[in-house]
Amino acid sequence: MANTAPVMMEAVLAGRSNGYLANRGMILLNLNLAISLISSYATGYDGSMMNGLQTLDTWNAFFHTPSASTLALLNAIQNVGQLVALPFCALACDKFGRRATLLFGAFIMLVGTILQGSAQNNGMFIAARGLLGFGLAFNITAAPLLILELAFPTQRAPLVSLYNALWSLGAIAAAWITYGTFRLTNDNGWRIPSYLQGLSSAVQLLSCFFIVESPRWLVDRGQEEKAKEIIIKYHTNGNPEDYMVLIELEEIKEALRLEKEALASTSYLTFFHTKGNRRRFFIILAVGFFSQWSGNGLISYYLTLVLDSIGYKTEASQNLINGLLTIWGLVTTVFFSLLVNKFGRRTMFLTSTIGMLVTFIIWTALEATYEKATDLTGSGSPTVGRAVLAMIVLYNTFFAVGWGPLQVTYVVEILPYQLRARGLVLYNFFVALALIFNQYANPIAMTNIKWKYYIVYDVWLFVELAVVYFLFVETRGASLEETAAILDGVAVQEQLIEGVARATEHESKVPLPVNEKVDRGSNVEMRTAKG
Repeated sequence: MANTAPVMMEAVLAGRSNGYLANRGMILLNLNLAISLISSYATGYDGSMMNGLQTLDTWNAFFHTPSASTLALLNAIQNVGQLVALPFCALACDKFGRRATLLFGAFIMLVGTILQGSAQNNGMFIAARGLLGFGLAFNITAAPLLILELAFPTQRAPLVSLYNALWSLGAIAAAWITYGTFRLTNDNGWRIPSYLQGLSSAVQLLSCFFIVESPRWLVDRGQEEKAKEIIIKYHTNGNPEDYMVLIELEEIKEALRLEKEALASTSYLTFFHTKGNRRRFFIILAVGFFSQWSGNGLISYYLTLVLDSIGYKTEASQNLINGLLTIWGLVTTVFFSLLVNKFGRRTMFLTSTIGMLVTFIIWTALEATYEKATDLTGSGSPTVGRAVLAMIVLYNTFFAVGWGPLQVTYVVEILPYQLRARGLVLYNFFVALALIFNQYANPIAMTNIKWKYYIVYDVWLFVELAVVYFLFVETRGASLEETAAILDGVAVQEQLIEGVARATEHESKVPLPVNEKVDRGSNVEMRTAKG
């Protein structure tokens, strides 16, 4: 299918200064969005913190050296809390707004981290982590929606990708905080990292008066003037006469009108009503599970077990490696996040998956070599152990090419407004299910069948590669409304473009000049606006 999407907004943006610091309005907008961007901090912090806590003698002593099954519960209960909350997240985002839902989630998370840090026994720690997960579900559903729908058009994809990349920021904080506190001989060695998981929530709550609501939500709720004020202030640097104001508003209104005409009412069953929506559902399913079932779960939550298996067993060495890996993860993921507008989504996903598959196969072979030598002689080769570490670094690099920055970006891009919150909830639901499986299966499998467990991921990564190749569509280079229409076919894209063109010509004081553009792939004649 020919991509006819990047038409009107592209013309309006031509010749415009679109840098992150282009003008005062842009600077204020991106400072505002930074408050939502840090929502990823808590999720990245969690996995790295739990990795770090498992290395601490004080934590193990306090929780009576948890067995593999208990350790799985301590990790997985956070995702169980998310599952409990997820049915309500889309409703909250659509009914009460992205901003209110973000702040509600931040408040619950802050309460959860306070209880986690002050836990007096296993039960209290588990309950606190469950509550933290409950709040996290609301927070991480609202944050990417707010970023996507409020960001300047050319900055949406990089900023949502940065949102996911900042997972590594939380991971770095947790890794180095636990590296700094492991020398403490009392319970503060694990309580301090536990409390600091709430830092992003505290910042968001203290900044609540500065957070701006999504213009799309405001238009959908009949508050068009408020939406217009936001676009004028942040997207056109306070200039109400800028033609971009009209284009943006009309694209939002026309997309909402077409969606409401096509869908008298929306529910999760709407994902099965049309061919485009069914494809959306299966893409979301794939992204949710693949983002966690690509072998990265071994590193995120059970790096300690991996390092034990290749001879790195001291607290200092494990915390140092964890800290260095998180820094590398942040650098690489942020780097590729800033390139998402340069390369196609499919290209980045395919490159990422192929690289992960190759490195994981080599990792498996090296792991098998080390463990077999250990079984025969009592110790493995340090050289092979270092080679496994090198493969882990290389694997993380390939993960950062596509799966690191794009998983949330791609999910929200392919969704129309009426399904966007529900689609993101489905994504978070599949991620939570995948994580719960990982957190229960990984420690038990790694303990019992050791290197042979890695073969499962080798096979699975090949399956992922096939799914990405045949299922994923290209979405680069379009406005938010145009991108969402790609999966619905050329006819819907044409309707959106024609509707916006008619509305802008009617409302503009000067008739909008147009030229005829023929899409030879579909033989559809469209009118393309010239800014």
